[in-house]
Amino acid sequence: AETAARVAARAADEAAHALALIEAGPRAERIRAAEARLAAARAGLQALDAALANARIEAPFDGIITVRHREPGEAVGPGAAVLTLMNPAERWVRIFVPETRIGAVHLGQTAEITSDTYPGRRYEGRVTFISPDAEFTPQNVQTPEERVKLVYAVKVAVSGDPGLELKPGMPADVALHLEGGEDAARAGPAGRAAAPGAARP
Repeated sequence: AETAARVAARAADEAAHALALIEAGPRAERIRAAEARLAAARAGLQALDAALANARIEAPFDGIITVRHREPGEAVGPGAAVLTLMNPAERWVRIFVPETRIGAVHLGQTAEITSDTYPGRRYEGRVTFISPDAEFTPQNVQTPEERVKLVYAVKVAVSGDPGLELKPGMPADVALHLEGGEDAARAGPAGRAAAPGAARP
């Protein structure tokens, strides 16, 4: 009888354990399935965050939008232009100085900039670049001395236009000042305001 009791107890324990497995099995499986779905959802969210980060375009500097090449929501291919920005701190005017006067021009030289768009207004400028190579006068440039054929490109940074009135592509006159106060050179329709990222004339 004792042996039968032990056998019966063992059978009861085995039956209880089997019942526990039956009861816990489906729930554990559902939990594992839910956990798998949660992990998949989190992986999908991370992939979407990465795709969104790749779709975000950050400007290399704080600037002013001058041209919008694409509209919001429009598909854009790799390397395609979206916006053209003007850096207010890096606006300049390109002029052409005759070969006979380039010797009077030096880096840091002050200048006076005017534009027909704003009659009577004068803006301060400073020479920041002098081309080391001479070139023939561009067709869109008219200089006082028609006989002079060789000119040097010079960049004059705009430093006195807090209202940002001078825009890229706008014709401008530039007078470079000698130490004695005389004009070293003057570019009539030759000068055009420009800025990094803007179309050059």
